[in-house]
Amino acid sequence: MREIKHSALVAQPPARLFALINDIESYPTFIPWCTHARVLSRSAREIVATIGVRQGPLHSEFTTRNELEQDRRILMRLVSGPFKMLEGEWLLTPIPQAGDGGSGCRVQLTMKFAFKNPLTAVLFEQKFAETASSLMDAFVARARAVPP
Repeated sequence: MREIKHSALVAQPPARLFALINDIESYPTFIPWCTHARVLSRSAREIVATIGVRQGPLHSEFTTRNELEQDRRILMRLVSGPFKMLEGEWLLTPIPQAGDGGSGCRVQLTMKFAFKNPLTAVLFEQKFAETASSLMDAFVARARAVPP
């Protein structure tokens, strides 16, 4: 099993980042390795979605069930895909900003994964770790580029 952890400080409120992370249909427009994104179901507490991945020789798709805690946390659990285990958590912590009275937030992403097939794991585990790690950069850049 592999685990990645990343965090960033963003000069935008947690609600803004929460909305960007849950705008799954837009992923192919700003996440370079995302080939497609389909929301299968959506409610106030849960999103089930399929994401396509193409990063070098890695080409696949997976589906997750994302449990939502409004503007605070998103828990991801594997529904289907090439993994025997895939779990993730986005954690959004408000941080008051001095001066303008606005707020920013600390965004933390933790992902754990393991491929079903041992050969696939040997071939693609490092590439998927790099792919997952690039998520934080993509969302921070998106938050800065798109007006609230």
